[in-house]
Amino acid sequence: MLKIRKEQYEELGKVSLKRFEDSMVEHIREFFPEQYDALGETVVRNVIEYGVDRAEAHGFETEPDVNMYIDLMLLLGSNFDTDPQLPWAAEILQEESTEDELTEEESTEDESIEDESIAEPVGRVEKLYDQAIEYLDRIEGPEDEYLVNALDEFSDISFEELPLTRSEDIENTTISLLRRIWPEKCQVVGHAALRNLIRYGGESAQCYNITSQRGVVLYTVLMFMLGSGFDTDPQFPWAASTVKDESTINEAARIDQLYKKAIAFLDEWLVES
Repeated sequence: MLKIRKEQYEELGKVSLKRFEDSMVEHIREFFPEQYDALGETVVRNVIEYGVDRAEAHGFETEPDVNMYIDLMLLLGSNFDTDPQLPWAAEILQEESTEDELTEEESTEDESIEDESIAEPVGRVEKLYDQAIEYLDRIEGPEDEYLVNALDEFSDISFEELPLTRSEDIENTTISLLRRIWPEKCQVVGHAALRNLIRYGGESAQCYNITSQRGVVLYTVLMFMLGSGFDTDPQFPWAASTVKDESTINEAARIDQLYKKAIAFLDEWLVES
């Protein structure tokens, strides 16, 4: 009788994962050509690997589910599941966790089919995707005109005009700037979520010793544009390398580098779009 050792199972798993990764690379090349061209294959593969781990953490293990989850990362940012701008994403993902806590005795026979479908991974990922498409249609515009205008507006802003000292009015300053850059997204996200994003931005920036008004505002604007976890998102390796650059002790210099790299990336994104 043929016996497969544990090591062989592990090797089979690696082969299957490699096949999935290769198929996802081609999928992204076909369906997300602008992002593929802007990121390059090496970064795309890093995104896929990161996506597999995050999808599995939420209980998505079949290839179609993981595929769709990675698509959502490309659409919303790799850490969309914890983004304060997208509370609906966390709520949909939490629906499964809540269902898991129920025992069979606590479950009733008259639960609707619709509720059961939401509890299943395929139901949740499809619901996430449908909600994401509706959200993106509203913030980007029918022909992506809102998105293009936002990228143009960001490129025109001079962050050097912001002071290098922390202001008590930093929340209002940031909200005004966000509304100037992307008013359609601000309206959809809502004031409460924007305030949560700004608070989270200030806390996250401090982890990298970014404490000035100029630095915190820029950091928060990039969270708004790229997703709240842009600093650890494999789609934006330039961001992580800049905020973590210990060789650049001067905060102002680090902020300047972050801004220049962001402009270069978003300009390329604008050209590809």
